[in-house]
Amino acid sequence: MLTTIIFYGGDAGDPKKRQVYDKYGMMGVQMAGTEIGAQLLEIESLLRAIFFVLSVLFILAIIFFSFLSSRIDGKLTWNYYAVFIPLWILDFVLVATILSQGLGATDTDEEEENQEENEEAETTPMAQEERKAEKRRQRKRQRILITSFSLIIVLLATAFQILIVRRANDPTSISGPTVFAPYFAIEAIFLVISFIQIMMEFRLGKYAETSMLGKVIAVLESLWWKIVRLSLAVLIMFRIDDRITCSWAIVFIPLYVVGIKYLVQLITGYKKFSRMQNQEMRQQGQTLMIVGGVAFVIVGSLAYSLIGLLAAKLDGSSFSVARVLIPLFIVLSILLCCSGCCLPCILLASGPADEDMDQEGGQVRVISPHLRIEGGSNSNVASSSASSARRFGRRSNNVSNVS
Repeated sequence: MLTTIIFYGGDAGDPKKRQVYDKYGMMGVQMAGTEIGAQLLEIESLLRAIFFVLSVLFILAIIFFSFLSSRIDGKLTWNYYAVFIPLWILDFVLVATILSQGLGATDTDEEEENQEENEEAETTPMAQEERKAEKRRQRKRQRILITSFSLIIVLLATAFQILIVRRANDPTSISGPTVFAPYFAIEAIFLVISFIQIMMEFRLGKYAETSMLGKVIAVLESLWWKIVRLSLAVLIMFRIDDRITCSWAIVFIPLYVVGIKYLVQLITGYKKFSRMQNQEMRQQGQTLMIVGGVAFVIVGSLAYSLIGLLAAKLDGSSFSVARVLIPLFIVLSILLCCSGCCLPCILLASGPADEDMDQEGGQVRVISPHLRIEGGSNSNVASSSASSARRFGRRSNNVSNVS
């Protein structure tokens, strides 16, 4: 088997470097050693992980709502604990991820320590060790705090799901406030965090020159989404216990407020850009608001179709739950197509073409993983033609065949 030996400096046995070379060729290997190249590779890896996670989430959501609609429509006779299996899988993965990220030092910690060593090269070795030990303890405390907080949130969400399942299996077993207790605990935690952030902003003087009305609007802007969620949860809790007997369309009023708010923001934003003196900024802003308006119409139509069908079904209409969830299935299918196919293909297509591979007659010559790539003017190059050597930026005078 003929193999082409390429001399550009480095080690062919390095799997990471070989992976970069196989995809990006010589330019990728050369950029991998630079700061910009390393950042680009990290961003690409992060995007791939995000696309994979989103795809799994959308698949689990589609399976869950398929199970749920079939169970409510009577096509399945499973216990609701079996219907919620996709959510149990998601909860398990979240807990495992949080614990794995929270245990031990991460690569980020090691990189930060190396950076600190470079920055503190002029200090004494003893001072460096003390400072490194203190920062290591701080990072450990911070990591424990973040891990504990995330774990508490996930466990409360899991408890909320378990109580929902218990209520669904036996509506008389527990009351609505008991079912929503874990959810209200989660909302209380985030509400306290929001209040702390607002107090810190006021203490730092962020709103020192703002009028009282402006301060109230800023506080409401920070809390409005939490208020909407709490209002909706309270109304649902009272409605499932029959403490209020109004239509479910009235129970969903907080969701209508969300649409009205975003519609008002789009209208006021368009008017604000229309009053700008700079023509280029005015046109860009108006275009942005128009695009946002189109997205609002599409998303709003699907969302409020789902809300209307769900309210009608809960009020006693005879159509199936599968029909109610059609808008939701459409949205999830589009999102799955984007995260699992379209966006990864765009990411792959955006990478540079692999021009460093020798393709002749439909066959690709691959560098042997057992060979060491070395630099030097006296290096021997095995190639089937001089044109393949020129592709690597070097004209070789010595040609040898390696079997």
